[in-house]
Amino acid sequence: MSMKYSRFHQLTQLSRLAVPVVMSRVGLYLMEIVDTLIIGQVGATALAGVGTGGALFWFVTVTVSAAVLPLDSMLSRKLGAGHVKDAHNLLLHGLVTGMALSVAGMSMLWIVSLFLPEMGIGSEMLVPARDFLQTILFSFPLVITINIMSSFWQARKRPLAMAVTILGGNVVNYFANMALVLGHYGFQPMAAKGAALATLMARTCMVLAILAYSSRAYRGLLVRTFRDAWSPHRETFAHIFKLGIPAAAQAAAEVGAFSLSTIVITRLGAQATAAHQVLLRIASFTFMFPLGISQATSVMVGHRIGEGDPHGARRAGWSGIYLGAGIMTISSLAMLLFPEFIYGSFTSDPDVFKLGVSCLMYMGIFQVFDGIQVAATGALRGIGNTAASMHANLLGYYLLGLPIGLWLCFGRGMNILGLWIGLATGLIAVAVWLLYVWVRLSRQKK
Repeated sequence: MSMKYSRFHQLTQLSRLAVPVVMSRVGLYLMEIVDTLIIGQVGATALAGVGTGGALFWFVTVTVSAAVLPLDSMLSRKLGAGHVKDAHNLLLHGLVTGMALSVAGMSMLWIVSLFLPEMGIGSEMLVPARDFLQTILFSFPLVITINIMSSFWQARKRPLAMAVTILGGNVVNYFANMALVLGHYGFQPMAAKGAALATLMARTCMVLAILAYSSRAYRGLLVRTFRDAWSPHRETFAHIFKLGIPAAAQAAAEVGAFSLSTIVITRLGAQATAAHQVLLRIASFTFMFPLGISQATSVMVGHRIGEGDPHGARRAGWSGIYLGAGIMTISSLAMLLFPEFIYGSFTSDPDVFKLGVSCLMYMGIFQVFDGIQVAATGALRGIGNTAASMHANLLGYYLLGLPIGLWLCFGRGMNILGLWIGLATGLIAVAVWLLYVWVRLSRQKK
């Protein structure tokens, strides 16, 4: 076997790209973890309200972001083939698309914030949820911009600067939270609204830093370079949507399942909702690791396809799946061995702790499957297939996972534990199906 195609060589190349990408994904979500840790000091009601508002925000944001997520593989193919100017033009098409979708997303979130009582949000959580949601929605275009520019620099195989920028944003977010949520440094405490303002400030700083880095990378010729590359084509927008719509539907199905579970859980009260939110924060945080690997995998597979190397694309995809499963094995062991320590870091409320800690052990069981399914999604996206993940998530969660979870939660009286067992069942089904699809389609690429 040549060195180029050896598994070790593929894993080494993928790891070099994946580590800073993972840092970026973890850094983006670390803001949510910090918000949860700090707002948890205010009380269970504030935690439940911010968690509910955050779940609604991320449902819409992740869905819209996924519509432009295929840009990572599309850009990689252009750059792999040496078409740099075309890659610049594609990036501009992506940014225009993202901004248009941001307007729609912000409008949708504002409307949702006005109908929280009709969605079943209890009166005790209504004010913090609405305060958080109506403030954080203004960061919508910032999140889209960060994601699109991350895809571009990842495709250029220069993701480290993005990781440093995002980690710097976390520093801003932490001190802003301490000031605006808890009232440190002489500020007036603002609880839920303060958490949203802190994150909004941090994301603004991140976008400014990304623009500054991009300008420096192009030696002050950023505007000229992209102005010369800009050539709007209806076909390019259509191609983005052709791949983006299934990706958005897949994200909506996956994130929607967990967001819907949040809305359902609010019917059990603030403590159950708070316990559920902590579990979601932990699960979403660990998910960032294989998500970063997934994006790196998509880039590597896309580059290989652009180079006319389908055999290399297949091996790059398998390397990503191995890496995703491996990193989540560590996460699984941590949850199974230290559930009290991990969950206790988020809340000191004994009732919330009691409800959530037993669920964390069940969460540990599906971690490896989570790593497999998200890495396989990236590999499939790299070869231009976004439909398989959409179908798998729709069937896995809505035909299997959610019905089982709701039956166990309410029909069998298992509370949030039953719901998480159902979600885990759906996720395992998604992973098995996507692995099968990857095996079948990647063989055709040999």
